[in-house]
Amino acid sequence: MAAQDPTISPARWTFGVLIVFTMLGFGFGNWLSRIPAVRDHLGASTFEMSVIGLTLAAGSLIGLVFAGRTVTWLGPRQSILASGLGQAVFMPLGATLLWWGLPVPGMLAIAAFGFFFSTGDVAMNVSGAAAERALGKSRMPILHGGYSLGGVTAMGVGALAEMFNVPVPVHLAIVFAVIVAGILFAVQRIPRIEPSATPSDPLPVTTQTGPIQLLTSPAAPAAPQPPPSYNPWRDPRIIVIGLVAMSLSLTEGTATDWLPLALADHRGFTNSSAALALGVFFVAMLATRASGSLLLARFGRVGVLRASAIIAAVSIVGMNVLPFTWAAFVCAALWGVGSALGFPIGVSAAADDPAKAVRGVAAVSAIAYAAYLMGPMAIGFLGEHFGLLRAFLPLVLFLAFVIVAAGAAREPGLQAGKQTTS
Repeated sequence: MAAQDPTISPARWTFGVLIVFTMLGFGFGNWLSRIPAVRDHLGASTFEMSVIGLTLAAGSLIGLVFAGRTVTWLGPRQSILASGLGQAVFMPLGATLLWWGLPVPGMLAIAAFGFFFSTGDVAMNVSGAAAERALGKSRMPILHGGYSLGGVTAMGVGALAEMFNVPVPVHLAIVFAVIVAGILFAVQRIPRIEPSATPSDPLPVTTQTGPIQLLTSPAAPAAPQPPPSYNPWRDPRIIVIGLVAMSLSLTEGTATDWLPLALADHRGFTNSSAALALGVFFVAMLATRASGSLLLARFGRVGVLRASAIIAAVSIVGMNVLPFTWAAFVCAALWGVGSALGFPIGVSAAADDPAKAVRGVAAVSAIAYAAYLMGPMAIGFLGEHFGLLRAFLPLVLFLAFVIVAAGAAREPGLQAGKQTTS
């Protein structure tokens, strides 16, 4: 994928993608912050709220099925723009329909939001991975840190909206107007990609363990061509990376979907204090992602993934066995630390071969987003029968898998037991 505008430097490109990540986190975080208010307004049960979450996840998964082709056809820049506009239409529309007591059309609109959200997610990750290679430095954790920053900011905005009794539809309409402005600003900093561009067009190629080679001219030699029959779904490494990313995404998604309701229902938290606890989770994710490049340079992908799984497992168990308010906030912070780097590492690992990056990232994203499809329904079902806090405990099994399978994400050319040196 050759940039049409040679004046866009890798640093400017990375900054533009960072804004996109932040806007997507801000939009989704505002929705999450008002889920308790939606539940109270509708008088819905935990299971009924999980069905709403399932429709959003289903729309996201459908988007992911087509994301590889969509991003290849439109290019990352145009895909980001189209997805941002789609989200700005369908999230406020869905919230309004739900608020008016029209659940079926409301959930259809929420599903459409999920479709556009997942398309934008793949597009920004593909563009971010390419910018990371062009820059010659690990930047994916920082980009995902932008998503967390958007989520943290959204928790504060949501708490204020709750405090002043702002109706959810009004709140989200204002938020997504801001998001459209932010994305319009960001795409001016992302290189234009021809709609016919393919994953095998020239890309600046670098790894954390090898020499940096920057291809600054559209006439530079093309990257290696992927085999015409290459299918990421038949690539064992991509599948395992996807399952590792899925396990940690399920851990992250469970907290974002259910932690406020779990604390409100089982720890007696108010809606605003439950939103604050989720804010602590996002702050911890943000801090971890901000330091992610340093952690990866020091410990490598495998070490970071295994440590993340252990920390997340400890936090989930602690959330169940420590019945103290302060402990819930500490565990929320540890949960955020443990969840922070799984998906960014998975995306970077899937994009190690630039010729296969679009297909690899789309496949890993689809597998990871399966967590958002099965997660809300499964946790809601378990929560209905055993309570939400206890419903979190099966996540420990997924985290054990991460400890065992983390080696699949090892940096290219890096021997087991050695660290990266970027």
